[in-house]
Amino acid sequence: MKITRHLHACVEINHHGYTLIIDPGSFGVPESLASADAVLITHGHPDHLDQQALLRAHRTNPGMVIYAPAFLADELPVEAHAVDHGQSFTIGGIPIEVVGSKHAMITHTQDVPENIGYLIGGRILHPGDNFQPIRDVDVALVPVNGPWVKMLDVEAWLKKFPPKHFVGIHDGIVNEHGLAINTKILTLLADKYGSTYLPLAPGDSLDLGV
Repeated sequence: MKITRHLHACVEINHHGYTLIIDPGSFGVPESLASADAVLITHGHPDHLDQQALLRAHRTNPGMVIYAPAFLADELPVEAHAVDHGQSFTIGGIPIEVVGSKHAMITHTQDVPENIGYLIGGRILHPGDNFQPIRDVDVALVPVNGPWVKMLDVEAWLKKFPPKHFVGIHDGIVNEHGLAINTKILTLLADKYGSTYLPLAPGDSLDLGV
């Protein structure tokens, strides 16, 4: 199973020739979107979902299977399977568990949408825009920047639910100086809480083996 980081919160997973893409957002979608076997969407914010790019990809590849939170699935311009917290399904021989139900709070005056995370193959966690209480995963994809998240939140989650490894995502609004600071802080936090930080840049891949 191979993980490839793309821009911001978008991640690609390849397993025995099957391609799965999570959260192809408006910061830039990968070329592989048009040939993906499946797309998983955590919520509808544009930085996680470029609806027009998804529509174009689906027209090119109508066999693509799409999964999204129930409220969002009905609004998409393409057919999507509605999924909720606690459900599970299998695609391409990969078991998927749906976790969580709410987006983290951004401000006290702003409503937030439903947000779900995905536990993929029991090994990889993509939480969307929240921190999911899942222990002992091989690789957690951890949001590290944005209007709703700060490093104290990352630390609190790592302390309580340390994964074996984690990759920082949701950093598309950060410049190169901020990314360097992120790497330093996240490496220190990983060392403190018994995890390993993997500083994957967009385009980098990690092979987990079988």
